Order: sequence, then C-alpha cells, then structure tokens
Amino acid sequence: MSGDNKSASKGAGSDDSKVLGAIAYFLGFFAILLYLIKKEDKFVKFHSIQSILLNVVWMVVFTVLMIGSMSLTVVTATMGGIGGLSMLCLPFAGLGVLVVVLFMMWKAFSGEMYKLPFIGDLADKYSS
Repeated sequence: MSGDNKSASKGAGSDDSKVLGAIAYFLGFFAILLYLIKKEDKFVKFHSIQSILLNVVWMVVFTVLMIGSMSLTVVTATMGGIGGLSMLCLPFAGLGVLVVVLFMMWKAFSGEMYKLPFIGDLADKYSS
C-alpha cells in the first residue's frame, strides 16, 4: 500500500457520478445495487465497493467489541460488573464510523477517489 491515500486522478466524470458515489456511503451494504447498476462507471464502482468494505470492517469491529464487552461483563460480574463500562466504547466507535462515512460522502461529492487505509486499495483493484 502506498502512503498516498488519494488516487492520481480526480475520477468523477459527471455530476451524476459524484452524487451516486456519495449515496453509496449512505446506502451501506445496499451500495451493491449501485455497483450492479453502474458497472461502466469506475467512480461509482470504486465508492460502492469501498462503502461495502467499510461496512464489513465496521461489522467486524462492532462484533468484536460486543463479544469482548459481554465476556468482560461476565468475568467481572463478581467484582462489581466493571466490564459493563466497556460497553461505553460502542457509541464512540459508532460516532467514529459516522464521521468517516460523512467525510467519504463529501470526498465523493467533490469528485475525489479518496482511498481509505487498507480497504481503498482493494476497492480500487475490484473497481477496475
């Protein structure tokens, strides 16, 4: 992976592509529909795939946090239930994902093919 998060080209060919690229992040997993409908539009395909991958990563992180919090709660139940406090991480993680989604919507609407770390290169590979 290169250190540059942005692809060399600006990417978007039309205003429709920019809007659909931004909508892909709003749709989450349903961005697969945009991917299937706009197969000829690399910009929309890129943002659709990156949105799907972002949601997969979020689901994995959410699941790990939930299982970890529940396990910690059970283990520490005899010590006053301190593990339940770890559930407070979830709203902050969700807020972090919301900020990333809004940022990516803005980047797509601006016509940029901004690559998120780790998943951006995969999205670029599969949108070509």
